[in-house]
Amino acid sequence: MKLNKINIKVRAQAINTVNVLEIVEENPQQIISFTDDKNGNKLAEEIFIKIAKENGATDEDMESYVEDGSFSPGNYGVYLIHSS
Repeated sequence: MKLNKINIKVRAQAINTVNVLEIVEENPQQIISFTDDKNGNKLAEEIFIKIAKENGATDEDMESYVEDGSFSPGNYGVYLIHSS
């Protein structure tokens, strides 16, 4: 049986995402990713806020945390990261 040679070309394309990354004592705990668009950014911010509040963030400083994409007291951190 003769096998024909098959040439397959793969074109990789970056996927733009917004990620919520949670780290405890330098160990990643979870990463939650969304498409980097209006809806994905909204969902990522909602999860970031929920996780940050569960770990001591206050409403009065939340806008600053979201704008910075970071809430990291002590050995804990939750981050909003855009990647492509």
